[in-house]
Amino acid sequence: MRAKTRNEAGGEILADRESEPSVDRAGPGFGLPDDHILGEISHEMGNYFHKLYYWTEYLRENAQTSGDLSAVEMLQGTVDRLEHFMRMSLEYFAPARLCFNKVRAGDLVASLRSRLVGRELRVEGEPDWAEQAVMADAGLIARALRTVVERVATTLIAESEMRVKVSRAHRREYEGLEIEFVAGGEGGEPVTLMKGIEMAVAEKFFQIHGGELFEREGDRHTLVVFLPIYS
Repeated sequence: MRAKTRNEAGGEILADRESEPSVDRAGPGFGLPDDHILGEISHEMGNYFHKLYYWTEYLRENAQTSGDLSAVEMLQGTVDRLEHFMRMSLEYFAPARLCFNKVRAGDLVASLRSRLVGRELRVEGEPDWAEQAVMADAGLIARALRTVVERVATTLIAESEMRVKVSRAHRREYEGLEIEFVAGGEGGEPVTLMKGIEMAVAEKFFQIHGGELFEREGDRHTLVVFLPIYS
């Protein structure tokens, strides 16, 4: 009996595979984290932090006899910051589910007022900027803008308002709007606004929208959000 050539054998194997019933192996796209794995990581992380907070409280109760709680408070502050960092890291790596809708730029900026407690929002811009439309996922863009507002608000010490300047701009091949958030203070030590995991997550969300987030230096440092205009 003639031995089968490699091509013939391979053809039979391929035919056998084509006759097999299809199996749904749907999963995350190439290079994307798996939702299930992220959920397990988050769950395990929560367990560890639960134990850390338990022992922090235990130390607090036992330290009350000596009256010195400084070490316990430092430990609790460190645990709080670590938990925040880990949760932001998971948010950064998590795949984003998007639902884009047409949004007026005026409505987008007006929504920031609720993020400012005890301060006014003063918006400066060209007459027609508010009527321009951008395509945005409401949840993602709100979270990204909230991060920007909160970061700039930390620099507003004596100021009773936050200044926002809106202007037309071209970046890469896109026409869009620059929304510029002005940091507080003049002179003194320079302020670095683009730092921390929060800003990395916000930058990722703006990039998903085809936009950008960057820092602009000057007499007053600013955080600038660029979003393409939808026409």
